[in-house]
Parts: sequence; structure tokens; C-alpha cells
Amino acid sequence: MLRAAYLPRPGRSPAPDVARPKLGVAAPLANEEATIDAFLDRVVAQLDVDDRVFCVLDTVSRDSTRERIEAHAALDDRVRLVWAPANRCVVDAYFAGYRAALDDGCCWILEMDGGLSHLPEEIPRFVEAMSTGIDFAAGSRFVAGSQLSTTPYRYVLSRGGTWLANALVGTRMRDMTSGFECFTRDALESVIEHGVRSRANFFQTEIRALMHEWNWVEVPITYRSPSGRVGSATVSEALSNLWKLRGDMRARIAAR
Repeated sequence: MLRAAYLPRPGRSPAPDVARPKLGVAAPLANEEATIDAFLDRVVAQLDVDDRVFCVLDTVSRDSTRERIEAHAALDDRVRLVWAPANRCVVDAYFAGYRAALDDGCCWILEMDGGLSHLPEEIPRFVEAMSTGIDFAAGSRFVAGSQLSTTPYRYVLSRGGTWLANALVGTRMRDMTSGFECFTRDALESVIEHGVRSRANFFQTEIRALMHEWNWVEVPITYRSPSGRVGSATVSEALSNLWKLRGDMRARIAAR
């Protein structure tokens, strides 16, 4: 397994005559009318002709986000609306995006936040990392080359969550709570088959624990936190599921 952060060399990219696997970007969205146009313009600027960006919406979104996505889709076939009214939580939205990308034949699937807390201009970092033959490229806010703009509360929560996950589960990633990451088709299918317990943000930690058993690398990212606090119920759920995840990982090791 690869354990170090991946730092792309300036100017390095695959030869122009070498086709790369089809990339699907999965982005759950809600009420994003203020930023959705900029988000889609900036994402598609990073895509090849056969790539796709899957915009996942459900009934939580009540502004003009859907209409704006449909307008982009009418002009660019790479933009796809995934309408998923059955979603019950943010985890359902992400998994709807995963399945849409897999159903469309994507070989690499990148998930990212649709509110511009992740920078579309950093998509090439993941493409380059995946081009080395790994299974999972994990965006990291805590490796050399990364940048983080957030509140002290969110910083402590992310750092503390990473430390606790590594200590209890036996993982070694330097960021166990980020959601900017790229999977091979096989790796993502294994995540979907296994499933996650969490109904909130902790599912990212569950996924990274699963991917720790694959061939992975961490990629430096820029992150701009959209909000100052995480609810106490979310933190309590994360702690409960972390303890259960510890038991799961111990059982998997014992079964080998």
C-alpha cells in the first residue's frame, strides 16, 4: 500500500495520445443557486469529452438549483442531473451519485462537495494520482501542499476525529474525515457492496477505513469550510459508529 502523500509534479500529465479511463464526478447538491453555475463551469473545464459530472438533487433543494443544472445539461452532455427524491440523508445522496457514475460506465469516480468548499481546479491532482495505478486517492487537508481555511472548532473536530479513528481502527491516513476522493470502479463497488452504518458525515471515515485495505495514496487539497459547527447529534453518531467500526475491523483481521 502507498502511505505517503502524493505531490503532483508541476506540468506533469499523461501524454496527449494516451486515453485515460472515463471519469465521473459525483456531487450531492441542495440549495446551491448562488454557486451552481460557477461550480459546473469550473468542473467541466477539467473534464475530457467522455467524462461526466453527476449532480444529485432531492426534495431538500427548493430553490432554482435544479433548473440551473438542467440548463447546463441542455448545452453540455457531460452534465447529468440525478433526481433522487427517495434520499433520506446526505449518505443516500452520495450513494445515488456513486451508482449513477457506475451505471454510466465510469472507471474512475471522484466525489466532491458541490458548494465549492472543494476546488474543481484540483481535479487534475486526483487524475494524475489515479494514473499511477492506485485504487483510491484520498484528498487530505493535513499533508504537505494542502491548505485549510476553517474555524478552530472544525479544525479540532477533523484533527481529533482523524487521530481517534487511526488509534481505534488501526488506519494510518493523515485525514480520515475528508470527502474529496477518487475510486476505481472495483474499489467503489466494494464500498457499495459493504455499505456504511452512518447516516451523517462519519460515513466518510467508514469509507476510508475500508479503502485502507486497498492500494491508496493521499492527495493534498485546498478546503474552505462552509460552516462553523457540527451538531452534537452528528458528533454522537460518529463516536458510536467509530466504536462499532473498531469491532468490525478487529473481526475482519481475526477472520484472515
